[in-house]
Amino acid sequence: MSSVARTGQTLLMAASSMLFAAFTSALVVRRGLTGDWAAPEVPAWLWATALLGPAASFCVARGWVRGAVLLGSALVAAQVAAAAGLRMTVIGEAFLAVLMVAHAVHAAGGVAALARWGERAALYWHFVGALWIYVLFLFGVWA
Repeated sequence: MSSVARTGQTLLMAASSMLFAAFTSALVVRRGLTGDWAAPEVPAWLWATALLGPAASFCVARGWVRGAVLLGSALVAAQVAAAAGLRMTVIGEAFLAVLMVAHAVHAAGGVAALARWGERAALYWHFVGALWIYVLFLFGVWA
């Protein structure tokens, strides 16, 4: 991979990290403002999706880009399905929906990059997989 491509991926990951840090900050502040925060329940099947990102990363490392694209697409579909079932009138679920959809957009970009550039997009895909585990931890354990 060229240094220009590596720099571009690094800048994209830095910008994405700042976006999710801003969402996390908003969540922390909103959670502490009033007593109406209700932690959303993360369904067990959604926890299982935490394995899709690392499995896709494993496929990329092995050179199985098509498998990684399929696993990544399954992750995006699961996130969209889960977000569609959330009640936006419950503040905790609304925050979960926003972070889940934001991650789904990033993951869809990662899937498209894998489909287009293959293993050269591996660094970004590894980042997206770790970011999903962070979002699950944020809501499943902390919030």
